[in-house]
Amino acid sequence: MKNKVKRLLSILLTGLLLFSLAGCGSASVDESEEASAAAESDDTTYKIGVAVYSTTDPEMTMFYNYYRNYIAESFPVEFIMSGDLDSIDDEIAFVEEAKEEGASAIISFYGTDLESVVAACEENEMYYVLGSSSISDSEFEAVKDNEWFLGVIGPDTEEEYNAGKEMAEDFIADGAGTFLIVSGGAGNAENYMHYTRVEGMLTAIQDELGVTYDDTIENLAQVTEVTQVETGRDDVLIVITPGYIQLEEGLDNFYTALDMGQYDALLSAVGLSTVFDDMKEEIEADTALMRVGVVDCFSQENYDAIYDIADNGYGMLHYVKGKYASMAAPAFVAVFNALKGDADLVNPDGEAFRIYQSYWTAASDEEYAELFGYTQSIYENAYSSSDLMSVIRAYNEDATYKAFVELAQASDLESVMERLSE
Repeated sequence: MKNKVKRLLSILLTGLLLFSLAGCGSASVDESEEASAAAESDDTTYKIGVAVYSTTDPEMTMFYNYYRNYIAESFPVEFIMSGDLDSIDDEIAFVEEAKEEGASAIISFYGTDLESVVAACEENEMYYVLGSSSISDSEFEAVKDNEWFLGVIGPDTEEEYNAGKEMAEDFIADGAGTFLIVSGGAGNAENYMHYTRVEGMLTAIQDELGVTYDDTIENLAQVTEVTQVETGRDDVLIVITPGYIQLEEGLDNFYTALDMGQYDALLSAVGLSTVFDDMKEEIEADTALMRVGVVDCFSQENYDAIYDIADNGYGMLHYVKGKYASMAAPAFVAVFNALKGDADLVNPDGEAFRIYQSYWTAASDEEYAELFGYTQSIYENAYSSSDLMSVIRAYNEDATYKAFVELAQASDLESVMERLSE
């Protein structure tokens, strides 16, 4: 009974928080007026392209809405969103289109071929930053000295690896022995973030259940077709389904894999909002009674899914390793400083930055509601406009690179709570 009351209070609290908001976060009255006054002192409105792999994916729309509904209300900027990007050619085409529309920079949440897209930005004299990504050392080394590449912000390789590993460990501790792994863009290691997450999942299953794979974890993590992994044990089933489920091929792969076994756990390197409705039908028909975890984001869609419980007691989502909307704020800071002629503040040695952020974890509906509320504060956002102005030289002549890095890295829950309490 106490748990039911606690859950009801969580729902009501989060509902009140969301009701009090417009968009992905609202500044306090004082800070909004402060930012607006500063913005009005500059006659230039800067246009910035935002490259996303999907215009309907909750994580992508979460970031874009934070820019459109929060940042653009506080700073003299206008954002141009790409369409769905499915290749490096698509991203380069968007760079050129954004240039034609007057954009001077790109914040990308795609970046599958960094060297090529940075070259395109150099040709068009546009700044480029990866807003929330993980890349390999070799990718970074290839472009770090290009003056048009500002840098990359996001979880590091270890954080991505542990995101997949810890999620799998949690499910195994709950008794899981059969697994459906949705690997997203991990095929051929094209999306380094997804690839690393899947490596972590497979490592956890191997270590915790003592299985023996018929191939290396590195090769299995980057399969490009639906693959049943040989485990050396009849009671341990692993099926990997690659591809973005927002796209037709990935979606077809997902349904093919779903029919290949009865799973205890679904481990996904990407968000699953595209298939939540169909999963609910499977759950209600008692054909897909499994715990579901994602490395994704603290979005409204995931909130709805985690609280949508079927009559048989099963829900569509049980575990989230996630980002939140304003984690994309430091990427804007970098671009805005550069556009204002202060690129040296974010690249003081003429070399691109590489800044790391942390995931938040919710292993229950109550935890999700609490963390979701912190990212949607009534009074301030987790990264408020006053936070950002403190590391933008146009608003604070004492802004420093050190302060910028420290703010960007302060994405963990403890740091956010400290800022919100000030």
